[in-house]
Amino acid sequence: MSKKVDVSFMKICKTDDEWTRDVMDAGGKLLCIVDVYSKVWGPCEMLAGHFSNMYFDFGEKYGMRFVRAEADSIAALKDFRDSSDPVFLFYLNGEPVVDTIHGSVLPAIMETITEKAPPPS
Repeated sequence: MSKKVDVSFMKICKTDDEWTRDVMDAGGKLLCIVDVYSKVWGPCEMLAGHFSNMYFDFGEKYGMRFVRAEADSIAALKDFRDSSDPVFLFYLNGEPVVDTIHGSVLPAIMETITEKAPPPS
């Protein structure tokens, strides 16, 4: 049986209000790395351990917030509903900063973080 990863550092968004608060209104000091999932398929557990390591290893170097967002209940994510594909979005100051990353492509996700995340305040 696989070991369960502690994801308590991640924000969980299941409503439009949570999406607005945790992603759109996060400001320019936090890069929001969003794992978009549908209720049927769930979030990307394969990368949860990597995100945990990134958060604790690079949290002093980069301003970042990891978010799991349920597409089924958030209007802004309606295009991602019913998809089994892992999808990652990146927002800074309420705006997308790069194209969507489809799939668990850790090097591309890490490159986006190192290039786009501001230093913490």
